[in-house]
Amino acid sequence: MVRIGQLLISLESREIQLNSESLRIGSRAFDILEVLIRAEGTLVSKDEIMRRVWPDTVVEENNLQVHVAALRKALGADRDLIKTVPGRGYRLIPVHEDSPLQHEDVASLLLPCTSSMLPAGVSALIGRQTVVAQVLDALSAARVLTLVGAGGIGKTRVALEVAGQAAARFPDGVVFVPLASVSNARFALEALAGALGMKLPAGRLSPDLIGAEIAGRCMLIVLDNCEHVIDAAAEIARAMTAANPESVVLATSREALRIQDEVLYHVPSLDVPADASLGGEILQTSAVQLFLARARTIDPRFSSDEHSLFLTGLVCRRLDGIPLAIELAAARAAVLGIEVLADHLDERFRILTGGFRGVLPRHQTLKAMLDWSYRLLDDTERTLLRWLGVFLNGFSFDAASHMVAARGFSQTEILDALSGLVSKSLVIHDNAAVPSRYRLLATTRAYALQQLEDNGERKAAALAHANWLRTVFARDPYHRTERPPRESLAQFRHEVGNLRTALDWAFGSGGDRTLGIELSAMAVPFLFDVSLVDECCERARTAIDAASHTDTASVSASTKLRLLAAYAAGLVYTQGPTAAVRDVWSEVLSLAVVTSDTEFESRALWGLWNAYQYGGEARAALLLARRFSALAQQLGNRTQRVIGRRIEGIALHYAGEPSAAREQLEGMLNAYVHDEHRWNAVGFRIDHGIAARATLARVSWVQGETQEASRLAHHALDAALEYEHDMVTCYVLVEALIPIALLMQDTAVAGRGIAMLRTRASQAGFAIWATCCDCYEEYLQSMSDKGQWRLPQFRASLDALRESGFIAPLTLLLAQFARASLACGRRDDATTAINEAFRHCEETGERWYYPELCRVRGEISLAGHQAMDAKSWFVSALDHARRQGAIELERRAAASLGELQKENAETGDMQLSHALHDGHAPERSHRIAAPAYILPPLHIPHTSPSDCDLATRPRASGSIL
Repeated sequence: MVRIGQLLISLESREIQLNSESLRIGSRAFDILEVLIRAEGTLVSKDEIMRRVWPDTVVEENNLQVHVAALRKALGADRDLIKTVPGRGYRLIPVHEDSPLQHEDVASLLLPCTSSMLPAGVSALIGRQTVVAQVLDALSAARVLTLVGAGGIGKTRVALEVAGQAAARFPDGVVFVPLASVSNARFALEALAGALGMKLPAGRLSPDLIGAEIAGRCMLIVLDNCEHVIDAAAEIARAMTAANPESVVLATSREALRIQDEVLYHVPSLDVPADASLGGEILQTSAVQLFLARARTIDPRFSSDEHSLFLTGLVCRRLDGIPLAIELAAARAAVLGIEVLADHLDERFRILTGGFRGVLPRHQTLKAMLDWSYRLLDDTERTLLRWLGVFLNGFSFDAASHMVAARGFSQTEILDALSGLVSKSLVIHDNAAVPSRYRLLATTRAYALQQLEDNGERKAAALAHANWLRTVFARDPYHRTERPPRESLAQFRHEVGNLRTALDWAFGSGGDRTLGIELSAMAVPFLFDVSLVDECCERARTAIDAASHTDTASVSASTKLRLLAAYAAGLVYTQGPTAAVRDVWSEVLSLAVVTSDTEFESRALWGLWNAYQYGGEARAALLLARRFSALAQQLGNRTQRVIGRRIEGIALHYAGEPSAAREQLEGMLNAYVHDEHRWNAVGFRIDHGIAARATLARVSWVQGETQEASRLAHHALDAALEYEHDMVTCYVLVEALIPIALLMQDTAVAGRGIAMLRTRASQAGFAIWATCCDCYEEYLQSMSDKGQWRLPQFRASLDALRESGFIAPLTLLLAQFARASLACGRRDDATTAINEAFRHCEETGERWYYPELCRVRGEISLAGHQAMDAKSWFVSALDHARRQGAIELERRAAASLGELQKENAETGDMQLSHALHDGHAPERSHRIAAPAYILPPLHIPHTSPSDCDLATRPRASGSIL
């Protein structure tokens, strides 16, 4: 038991007695009391108490004050035994200061205190529990353990915590040797001797002499900040462990000591929140916990509302979770506010100053810390570090070599310099990347860029960086046909940030626009391949505009073709299949024909087909699909011949010829092998097999194989997700899974598909699919919500779809809008919608959903008590469905006819009854009015290469039809 004034405390049973009676206090208050008792009269900081009592929670300081007040109340007349040290913490007055604190039972004394000679930590250690545990485990098996990491990463603070917790293992104590203040390696031994309390000898001091002085002792020697005296520190560590087999050396350094038996532990950054993290998730990260704790040390009212937490997470992420940078940022945020700090973080070297008093000078500003590291480098290392600052997304060894090759360094010198920067924790080696890649922490990169500026090298480095990227995109691995697209695109994703940096510089003030145009032509199409379509359009447009300037050097036809094709390919997904898109593709086609570039001729035909198909122009799309196939046949291009069958199958489906569409799609899938028949042109490298299966699912539904359609759609989605291409995934969702689920009234599948589409389309910038997503959402809602309140939203989403030009799903959506309007009693609106769908079919040649349009029109007539008119429409629906072989639509039409026959059996309409049984539509009598918009089946004869007149294609922009 421990006595404090009139209280008897048992730490083991967590009991407090006052005059032989139990006294109850809160569990948190008892935790605080235990921390103060175990400190044996020393000051315990507020941060330390809060860390120990609330290890996994960020709390306000007033929580601590409330519990301390409760303790003082329990002490009664002895309340002054808990002393407050303003601005620092609390201490419990011990026995030797004449306090009533006495140990009643020797067996229950507090933990033994080994004289460790360790400096007190200036603040609580936050977010390092796992690191400390791992280092303690490593320390138990190591002779020399070196904590390595970048400056400000917290190596010293971790070492102090580890040494304090490990002190009991070393009977002869812990010796802390601060080497930061040692200006010369020859003084390192004096620092060691001083820490050991040795009397300096008259002669020369040597590591072996010190080793002999402490021979046979079991102690922990902490060598802190070794990097600037690395050779002397290595010699000390070697000598101490050689002379004392029971002793252990724990060192902190930005690079390894490189001696025998050394074990390295790389101290990581604190964990930071992900971009999409929310408030609770942000609070769980150690970087944010440290930031808030430090900020509240200065301002206890520092805000942690949702917006402030978001900005705090952003700041911590941009500071790479480096504790020193976070502490400096927190100090500024407490004074300036988190919004101001976040807005001006690019000025980090000016803003992030003012660390704790008493810490090393180089740790009081971020720039001073990096200046310290920079001065320790040799000339080659300094030059390389500066020039590597231009890389945003990391770099390879080849890239590093290219950057400084013109400065006369040999490959060996560059290799040595890069190795030195990695070993000194200024460059991070990404062990997981193949081939190896390296990167700079954001703060180090900012410092390197500032050094480039100060040395007048910024423009030269930017030019070298852009030239390197041009070299990368002009060579393997990006243009090798045998390389799997996923691998080449994965390599490209590593360079996206570097590409952005290079293009921003090239087209900015003082950049090189000619180089920017060339680089854009080579690299921008890859943005389309990785579904960054919005950026693809923007970057291509910038280069196209620059190419039209008179002060730009002549641009080759090949460059123009690449840029125009990339621009048009992305534009159809961001602005819709508008006339502008068709004009750009027509320009590509004209230029390709003039320059005899058959590859871009094929791409232009594909692009035009795509624009017309998405634009709902079924007749024109089918002609273009056959023209594409004819060109492939003429050129003997097997890949494009196979792909041509896919796009012709799509066009035939929309034209209302499901049997012909199935023949083309199944023929394509039987022949298609992705690795053999992939179209390797940049901007066209999707898996056409997945897209073909999606269309085949639609065809299967039309032909009455509804369960097979659902299975095919899910299979296509699974394949698309595995393929990891947002464009393919969205295509499957838009064209197959969602519409089939809606048609089958599977609301659960439709809802999940719509949610996935919304996320993917939004992230990738697929504006037309995001708009379609809104329409599908209204379709889904209209199936269960019969109220009129949703109709204005449904109408607005249809208006937005028309404005985008993405008309391919329009008839499906108009039919459902008509149904929903009819269910709400708005028969005129239903009629208007279905008539619009009829006009669309008449103008474009679309037929796939035409039987259903007739059936819905019959339902509208029936709701208006026009039974004979309804019969006529139902008969037309049945007739068109049977002629198309659209069995599912035939079932629907037959069901409506059957229901009508049942309700009107007394009319004796035997002609209608026969139609339902013998498989033929009845002849229309004078009693059945002929409905409007009865269209004949669309038939477009197959064309041959000569029919397409490939030699006389248009040479100017505009529609080719």
